[in-house]
Amino acid sequence: MSDELPDPLIERIDELEAHIAHQDQMLQELSEVMNDQRTEFDLIKARLNQFLDRIHAVEAQGPAPENRPPPHW
Repeated sequence: MSDELPDPLIERIDELEAHIAHQDQMLQELSEVMNDQRTEFDLIKARLNQFLDRIHAVEAQGPAPENRPPPHW
Protein backbone atom coordinates (compact mmCIF):
# COMPACT_ATOMS: atom_id res chain seq x y z
CA MET A 1 0.00 0.00 0.00
CA SER A 2 1.33 3.43 -0.93
CA ASP A 3 1.57 6.30 1.59
CA GLU A 4 0.92 8.88 -1.11
CA LEU A 5 -2.41 10.68 -1.31
CA PRO A 6 -4.43 10.60 -4.52
CA ASP A 7 -3.89 13.59 -6.83
CA PRO A 8 -7.44 15.00 -6.40
CA LEU A 9 -6.97 14.99 -2.62
CA ILE A 10 -3.60 16.74 -2.89
CA GLU A 11 -5.15 19.35 -5.19
CA ARG A 12 -7.98 19.90 -2.74
CA ILE A 13 -5.55 20.33 0.15
CA ASP A 14 -3.55 22.83 -1.92
CA GLU A 15 -6.75 24.79 -2.67
CA LEU A 16 -7.70 24.83 1.01
CA GLU A 17 -4.23 25.99 2.03
CA ALA A 18 -4.37 28.81 -0.54
CA HIS A 19 -7.85 29.76 0.69
CA ILE A 20 -6.66 29.87 4.31
CA ALA A 21 -3.64 31.97 3.35
CA HIS A 22 -5.94 34.43 1.54
CA GLN A 23 -8.26 34.63 4.56
CA ASP A 24 -5.30 35.19 6.89
CA GLN A 25 -4.15 38.08 4.70
CA MET A 26 -7.62 39.62 4.63
CA LEU A 27 -7.93 39.23 8.41
CA GLN A 28 -4.62 41.04 8.89
CA GLU A 29 -5.74 43.86 6.57
CA LEU A 30 -9.07 44.20 8.39
CA SER A 31 -7.28 44.31 11.71
CA GLU A 32 -5.08 47.15 10.46
CA VAL A 33 -8.11 49.06 9.19
CA MET A 34 -9.85 48.64 12.54
CA ASN A 35 -6.79 49.91 14.39
CA ASP A 36 -6.62 52.94 12.09
CA GLN A 37 -10.32 53.63 12.64
CA ARG A 38 -9.95 53.26 16.40
CA THR A 39 -7.16 55.86 16.35
CA GLU A 40 -9.26 58.22 14.23
CA PHE A 41 -12.28 57.67 16.48
CA ASP A 42 -10.22 58.49 19.57
CA LEU A 43 -9.03 61.73 17.95
CA ILE A 44 -12.59 62.71 16.99
CA LYS A 45 -13.81 61.88 20.49
CA ALA A 46 -11.08 64.03 22.07
CA ARG A 47 -11.92 66.91 19.72
CA LEU A 48 -15.63 66.62 20.58
CA ASN A 49 -14.80 66.74 24.28
CA GLN A 50 -12.74 69.89 23.67
CA PHE A 51 -15.71 71.52 21.93
CA LEU A 52 -18.06 70.49 24.72
CA ASP A 53 -15.68 71.93 27.31
CA ARG A 54 -15.57 75.21 25.39
CA ILE A 55 -19.36 75.31 25.13
CA HIS A 56 -19.73 74.69 28.87
CA ALA A 57 -17.17 77.42 29.59
CA VAL A 58 -19.09 79.93 27.45
CA GLU A 59 -22.38 78.95 29.07
CA ALA A 60 -20.86 79.39 32.52
CA GLN A 61 -19.74 82.96 31.72
CA GLY A 62 -23.18 84.46 31.48
CA PRO A 63 -26.88 83.89 31.97
CA ALA A 64 -28.75 81.67 29.61
CA PRO A 65 -30.70 83.53 26.93
CA GLU A 66 -34.40 83.84 27.49
CA ASN A 67 -36.46 81.45 25.48
CA ARG A 68 -39.32 83.67 24.45
CA PRO A 69 -40.54 84.86 21.04
CA PRO A 70 -39.34 88.20 19.68
CA PRO A 71 -41.51 91.24 20.46
CA HIS A 72 -42.97 91.44 16.96
CA TRP A 73 -44.81 88.14 17.43
